[in-house]
Amino acid sequence: MKIGLIIPYFNAEPWLERCLRSIGSQPFTVILVNDQSKDDGPMIATEACMSSEDWHHFETYDKTGAAHARNVGLEAAIAKKCDYVAFLDADDELTPDAWDNMTHAIEAEPDAPVIQFNHYMVEKNGWKTPRMYNDPGTYELGNLPKLWVSSVNKVFKADLVNRNRFDNKLNHGEDELFVLNCLAKARRIYHSKLFTMVYHRDNPHSLSKSTTLDDLLDEQRALFAFLVNHSDDVELRNAVRIRQAELWNNAVYKRVFGGKA
Repeated sequence: MKIGLIIPYFNAEPWLERCLRSIGSQPFTVILVNDQSKDDGPMIATEACMSSEDWHHFETYDKTGAAHARNVGLEAAIAKKCDYVAFLDADDELTPDAWDNMTHAIEAEPDAPVIQFNHYMVEKNGWKTPRMYNDPGTYELGNLPKLWVSSVNKVFKADLVNRNRFDNKLNHGEDELFVLNCLAKARRIYHSKLFTMVYHRDNPHSLSKSTTLDDLLDEQRALFAFLVNHSDDVELRNAVRIRQAELWNNAVYKRVFGGKA
């Protein structure tokens, strides 16, 4: 089984070594994508790739954002014949048993096109706490429980994402549209109780902290366009409606529109 782990990065020098060290000897096909960094992150990434034939380094041609960098990685993973793809942000970590947990879930549900995992969050005081508790099981689109619409706590079958890409025009919410497009095709998702990722909040320049009002408006426009394109899909529209109720209560929307984040 070949799982492509896609890690885009931009000026991630303070966190990239921590991220790459967390992978250790886990047998992922690691695909690093430098989005025109101006620090020493590319040197860290290049040196890491020299240690294994399964680690690969790519560059974007100009600074185009996380969505485009993920697309570069996605195309590389497909070209390298990966069976599954997973994503990781450069300021986060994998758990030491992420590979084992992913393959265990895939073997338990080999027909699942998308698998969502639990993850930990490191608080500002350094405490690591579980951020999600999935109720294990396969859920159809019509009865989805709470869905964390991020690409980084999931694995996707490569044939599912073969023609799906992140929207390069979005600076926020590109994960949401990518996951929703996957679900529109897959119609189901398997929730695993296992943990695969550690989410950090120590990057002051993360996208969630720099999102603007225009970014959120672009996200909403893209979401409404998605709904128009799937106007006859009652189950999908209902899943988006539930997600929207959660979305306006998250930290980014509270920070931009007002309220305690």
